[in-house]
Amino acid sequence: MKPIDRFGLDLSHLRFLTPSEYNRELFYLETTRTVRADNTFSFQSTRYEAPRDLRNLRITIRYDRLDPHVVPIVYQNNQRLGKATKLDLLANDGISRT
Repeated sequence: MKPIDRFGLDLSHLRFLTPSEYNRELFYLETTRTVRADNTFSFQSTRYEAPRDLRNLRITIRYDRLDPHVVPIVYQNNQRLGKATKLDLLANDGISRT
């Protein structure tokens, strides 16, 4: 049987995902990183802040390989924790600029 014929037989059994803003993440690539003591991690030569306090822990990040401008999504133990934030070195330098 040709694959297209088999697909046609199973067509009535296919279910589509309900619309969600998170559906694209299902097709993102994954990698792991260790969060540093300052709650940041590095990915593709860019430093990011974790969305929660994850210091010294290993996390999984999901990212869009086709669009490098999309910030990675942080997961831990298969639970979505949120989007990472690109590190702002000037805002986090500890010097008051008032």
